[in-house]
Amino acid sequence: MRSEELLNLKVVDIESGTTIGTITGMLIDGESKRMVALQVGGSFLTHADYVPFADIKATENDVVMITSASSVVGRGTFKHAGMVDKLIDRKVLTIDGKDIGTVHDYDVDIATGEIKSISVACDTAVMGGLWQSAGERFDIPRSQVMTLGESVVIDKSVKDIRKADKAAASKRR
Repeated sequence: MRSEELLNLKVVDIESGTTIGTITGMLIDGESKRMVALQVGGSFLTHADYVPFADIKATENDVVMITSASSVVGRGTFKHAGMVDKLIDRKVLTIDGKDIGTVHDYDVDIATGEIKSISVACDTAVMGGLWQSAGERFDIPRSQVMTLGESVVIDKSVKDIRKADKAAASKRR
């Protein structure tokens, strides 16, 4: 399931049938490349709560079902280093330091929490370089992602990834 499909889904507590809130983000363990929690609520004036991945019982029909309202915890529960609150818009770099764009979206295996792939938007200069625009987009499989941190680091050259992505797209047609 794409991360953008998870955003704004209602979170419902199985125990009481109450809507807890809506999903506003995901918390990812950068080391294991897995979603560890869903962020629920939170805005400029309010704090966000989190539902640990283990407490998600089902994701169907625009609703995420959780065990109970007591499953909802604060951000402090996930203290260890390597946690990524927001993956979208992070820079994507090759292992040799080439900046290839930004994370546009990512695919999560909702059964395991594993990040399966990352969709990258290549930055393209617009109007003589006055600003950058998200140009071509392509997916990078989990196997080629080395680091999910302040930046996303991948292990292949841009040319190799684009070739593989275009070849896969032509096979799907």
